[in-house]
Amino acid sequence: MDFQFEFDGNGVDEGLPLLYLWEIGGLRYIGKASRGSRRPLKHYSRNVRRLLAGLPYRRSKPEGFRNVHRALHAAVLQSLPIKLVLLKNVELARINEEEQVAIRQYGCELNQ
Repeated sequence: MDFQFEFDGNGVDEGLPLLYLWEIGGLRYIGKASRGSRRPLKHYSRNVRRLLAGLPYRRSKPEGFRNVHRALHAAVLQSLPIKLVLLKNVELARINEEEQVAIRQYGCELNQ
């Protein structure tokens, strides 16, 4: 099984702080990345690969996978559509506040 997803860069500058949206078989998750798009593009695929292989999240925190990781894993197993959208660049000082606004705006079940 391979972690594949549709990607929409949405004209966002990938090198600046940003918000992103995972759409996973009808569920949604908003995330923030203070250093740009590397986090959503690389780290989530690593976590899904670890789940697929039956490996722990980290040695110090083996059960540390979040709801979004488990939803992505389930979507891969069930061949559900997965899409990553970079929503917008945000000021680093406001990234937490902007994330909370977006979670409410998009009704993100997986942020619970």
